[in-house]
Amino acid sequence: MNRFAVPVLLLVAVAGCTGPSPAPPPPSAGSAQVSVQPLRPRAGHTATLLPDGRVLLAGGCAVDGCTTSEVEPSSEFYVPGRGFVPGPPMRHPRSSHTATLLPDGRVLITGGWAREGTAPLVEAELFDPTTETFQPAGTLSGGAIGLRDGRVLIADGGTGPGSRTTNVTLFDPVTGSRNPGPAMPRPTHAASVVLPDGNILITGGLDGTRHGLTSTAIYDLDSGEWRRGPEMGTPRFKHAIAMLDGGRVMVLGGTTDDRELLTSTEILDLASNRFAPGPVMTVPRYKFSDAVVRTATGRLVVAGGSGVEVLAPDGQRFGAITDSAGARRWAATATALPDGTVLVVGGYDDRIHVHPDAPLIKVDP
Repeated sequence: MNRFAVPVLLLVAVAGCTGPSPAPPPPSAGSAQVSVQPLRPRAGHTATLLPDGRVLLAGGCAVDGCTTSEVEPSSEFYVPGRGFVPGPPMRHPRSSHTATLLPDGRVLITGGWAREGTAPLVEAELFDPTTETFQPAGTLSGGAIGLRDGRVLIADGGTGPGSRTTNVTLFDPVTGSRNPGPAMPRPTHAASVVLPDGNILITGGLDGTRHGLTSTAIYDLDSGEWRRGPEMGTPRFKHAIAMLDGGRVMVLGGTTDDRELLTSTEILDLASNRFAPGPVMTVPRYKFSDAVVRTATGRLVVAGGSGVEVLAPDGQRFGAITDSAGARRWAATATALPDGTVLVVGGYDDRIHVHPDAPLIKVDP
């Protein structure tokens, strides 16, 4: 498993869209099996808020150095108000994968690595909340992002260290069909978001000399083709992206060369199709694509890296809500819970020591 890898496509929930119907209460958990903290350290894992209110934590490396994800338990649940409980074993423990919540409540797991130095996994799996099991989903290679029509776009990031491909597969989870899609413009270290019209915006990424790119691309759901998007002002990779209100997209942090980390953000106005400088974050951040979330009231919370910060309601500035002098959390996850809190799980620090904890951050009143 390459501890510095990130999924090709990074799913960020669309803000302002109509949410699901009220979820049923989470299943009860016996007091003997509940833990206040996660059952094992995790970094490069996924965290998925399920329709029943639980958070599914899947995979991730668990040892310092982040060399392997083959440590039990491979999955667990956070049950709000109760704690962490064991989950079912995954078919293929993995890190740096993607988890996509499907319309029927299942979760599609694709991509990632089992161990340092091994080829990316091509065997996909599905978590079924009805049976509480992971089931095989056939061969699907790469990172995934859900489309508005229920299908999943999966972009192949390569067959091994140093390899790069642009293959795209369109997977229909209802029929199980797999069809080739249009080749992806860039396969590595880009960030993506589903736009309000259902199209997908991909920003930044790496060129062949490990320098960041300013270019963007848009997958048009109606035509099924990629088209060139507007240029960003700053080259970025290993960055994060999030939808804001009013048809705007914020791109945050990242790096230009894998050495200098960025505090800058920029905002794309979809109406004008132009990027403009956004507010500056309080600290530099990268490898935090799964740790930027919108709360139930729409507040943008940035939890990956040093400390936690939140975008002010006027959208003009960031303010720290936890101490930024603490240990960094690269490859952590943040999940916005219905009660306004944000669950931050794991990650690793600058010495690649994996964090065993899961702070619960109070953001909204």
